[in-house]
Amino acid sequence: MAKTDDMISEMVKDLRPLPKTALHRLLALALLPGLALSAALILLAHGFRPDLSSAVWQSAFWAKSAYPLLLSVVGMTALIKVARPGGRPLGAALPALIIYVLLIALGILQLSTSTTPTEQHRLIMGISYWFCPIIILAAGAPLMAATFWFLRRTAPTDARLAGFIAGMTAGSIGAWIYSWGCIENGLTFVALWYTLGILLCGLAGTLLGRHFLRW
Repeated sequence: MAKTDDMISEMVKDLRPLPKTALHRLLALALLPGLALSAALILLAHGFRPDLSSAVWQSAFWAKSAYPLLLSVVGMTALIKVARPGGRPLGAALPALIIYVLLIALGILQLSTSTTPTEQHRLIMGISYWFCPIIILAAGAPLMAATFWFLRRTAPTDARLAGFIAGMTAGSIGAWIYSWGCIENGLTFVALWYTLGILLCGLAGTLLGRHFLRW
């Protein structure tokens, strides 16, 4: 027994506790290049919306941009938790639901002020519903690589859950970047098609997590 204790003591003698902010710094280090690549992709392949200078004065534009940004904050908090052994970010579900319900409420309010069925249809479907989720999936790809890089250097114990959180976070940040190029102003459009794109990223992360986040 004494030999075993001596061996354990020898193995751990040089270990030092990590600072409390170590995971936060590692996540920031991972996300910065992913953010830059995603922004470059949107800028080069899509570009900013042509009426951006006037759109920034519209409350709908900021509500559209705030939705994925707030989800990104929730997602990054969840990532920090799931990165630890046994971490299950159960507390992330409620704020994400609240953010979505608020967007739905704003969307219904926006629809109620529309005067014609044609305008209401435009606020729901827009002209880009068929490719909006695909763009968000593409914009989230570099960020998903970044979140997986982060998780590979931590200790998640549930590969599928960690992959799902990584994908949802990447999709949310990608959707926020895309919001600066998207010409749609309908908040119900955002609730439907932005959310679909984010969920696609979450699904991709779940599938990839099974293979790339196992110990």
